[in-house]
Amino acid sequence: MKKCLWMVLALAAATLAPAEETRVFALASAGDVDAALVERVRDRLEESAGAVVRLASPVSLEAGQAMDVIGRNAARTLTDSDFAIIVLARPLDDRPQGVCLPDERFAVLNVAKLEAGADAAALERRASQEGLRVMTMLLKMAPCPFPLCVLVGYDKVEDLDHMSSNFCPPCQDRFLRTAREAGIRLIEKPVEEEVPAAAPAPAVEAAPAAEAVPVAVAPAVEPVAAPEAEPASAAAE
Repeated sequence: MKKCLWMVLALAAATLAPAEETRVFALASAGDVDAALVERVRDRLEESAGAVVRLASPVSLEAGQAMDVIGRNAARTLTDSDFAIIVLARPLDDRPQGVCLPDERFAVLNVAKLEAGADAAALERRASQEGLRVMTMLLKMAPCPFPLCVLVGYDKVEDLDHMSSNFCPPCQDRFLRTAREAGIRLIEKPVEEEVPAAAPAPAVEAAPAAEAVPVAVAPAVEPVAAPEAEPASAAAE
C-alpha cells in the first residue's frame, strides 16, 4: 500500500515539475524563398521572443499544394528536440496569408502575400511580426488588445507596417513563462557586471598659513639742516 502511495506521489511530482528546457522552434522555407531572408527572420525572432529558433532544411513544395499540406510535410521533419515548425512558403498559386495548427505543431506563412507592396526591409519586418504571432499561437496564447503589441488584431497586411514589432511587457512575460512551461529553450542574456564606484579621493589638508615675519623698519632720518652761512665780513673801510 505504501509503495503504491509513493508511486502516485512521485508521478504527481513529475507532472507538476517544470519541463526541462530542451525543445526549440524550427524555421524552414518552402518554394522560392530567399535563404538569407529566412536567416534574418530567425535572428529577429530570437531577439524579440527570447526563445531559441533553429534553421531547418527547406521543405519540398509541389504546384497546387494547399497550405495545410505544406505544414504537414514540414511537421514530418520535426526532431525530438523540436517543439513546432514555422514555414515561410511561396505557393505556386493563390493561397491564404497563413495557417496555424497548434495540435499538429506547424504554422505556414505565405511570403507572396506578405511581400505585396513591400520592399526587402518591409518584407523582413512583416515576416518577423507574423512569425512572433504564430509562435504564440503554437503555444496557445490569446491575442492582446493593447494597440502597441505585436499580438493586437489587424485587417490588412499593410497594417503590419504601422504596428509594433515586439510584445508588450505583459505579453513578453507571458510568452516566456508559457515557453518555459512547454520546455522550450530560452536564450540566456548575459548579465552585465556592475562596475564598483571609484573610491573618493582622500581630502588634502591645506598647508598652514605662513606666519607673518616682522620686518624691521629703519627709523626715519630727519633732514639735516644746512649750516648757516657766516655773515660776510665788513668791507674794508
